[in-house]
Amino acid sequence: MTYLQDLETNLKALPKAEIKDAMLYYEQYFYEGHLSDGQAVAEFGTPKNLARRLVADYYMDEARDIPEENQKSPLGLAKIITLALLASPILIPVAITVVALIFAIVVTFAALAFSIVVTLGALGFAAVLGIVGGIFILTQSLLGGLFYISAGISVIGGLILLCPAVTAMVKG
Repeated sequence: MTYLQDLETNLKALPKAEIKDAMLYYEQYFYEGHLSDGQAVAEFGTPKNLARRLVADYYMDEARDIPEENQKSPLGLAKIITLALLASPILIPVAITVVALIFAIVVTFAALAFSIVVTLGALGFAAVLGIVGGIFILTQSLLGGLFYISAGISVIGGLILLCPAVTAMVKG
């Protein structure tokens, strides 16, 4: 078998068009350079080694032809990182713990905001009841009635002062 026949036999990993182009190139090279099989081995190495280099070069060129955006997509990278993290048996319980902790913190702050609003509502209701009760007590004791009315008005004044701060805190 000649050098070119061995080369063609070893290029089976390439598409037929590429084999045809490579063989045409090397046939012309051998013809123009008047190379014998021994000189070809000295210049290019064995046909098998030359075929390996040609196949590797072809597929390296194919890899370079892939658009850069397809190779390094941020979404694809995020997906790969997420899958890698979820595949880890150690990180799954840690992730569950972190999610549960975040959920607990959110629920705690929501409960705190709700309790503050309910407390202020109860104080407002108690202030109104104090004023109404003070009006009814006025008939029995002037000082007692005035005390309850003034206490109710003071609580309402305190609520008026606290409402903007509480509203800002609840809204975040």
